[in-house]
Amino acid sequence: MARVEQSSAQQSGFTLIELMVTLTVLAIILKLAIPSFSSLIAANRMTSQTTQLMGALNTAHSEAVRRAQPVTLRSNDDNNYSLGWKVFPDANGDGSAANPTDAADGLPLLVAAAFSGTAAIKRVTRSNPPAPFTYTNATDSARMLLVFGSRGAITSTSAAFFRVCDPSNPAVKGRIVQVNVVGKISLDSTSETCP
Repeated sequence: MARVEQSSAQQSGFTLIELMVTLTVLAIILKLAIPSFSSLIAANRMTSQTTQLMGALNTAHSEAVRRAQPVTLRSNDDNNYSLGWKVFPDANGDGSAANPTDAADGLPLLVAAAFSGTAAIKRVTRSNPPAPFTYTNATDSARMLLVFGSRGAITSTSAAFFRVCDPSNPAVKGRIVQVNVVGKISLDSTSETCP
């Protein structure tokens, strides 16, 4: 039986130069894609946190109507709702849980733990009309809570606004959640420039 030898022209595989060119092109593509991918992750995280906040506000609103008594959403931190919050019945509508808590005052209906990531949810105030509106961080003592009365309206005399932003990702636009005086929760803006 005769032995057949392959010539070097018929061997398959990559040369060192082809491999280096391929790796260089791959590195360039990754360098362009990674910032876009991290912005996409930040935008998705912000959307998720906005949805969770709106869900908690809707829970507080509907529980206030269902129970025919005030219900409070209160932040765990006085400046940042993304560090968690509680929704609880608030018999006297003072924004604080009774001590000791009971089913009528202070027993949590919903508890949200601190979020991962660098996004922040802060209570803000909106400039007067006309649009375009500007939003500034709230400084009053009620910025860490929102009380829904027994008919679902909020107890404050003006609408409440929450800004969801990620200051470490300025390319990602922030969101503004509004709770009007009758308790309707809506997404007021999805194009807020984050500070």
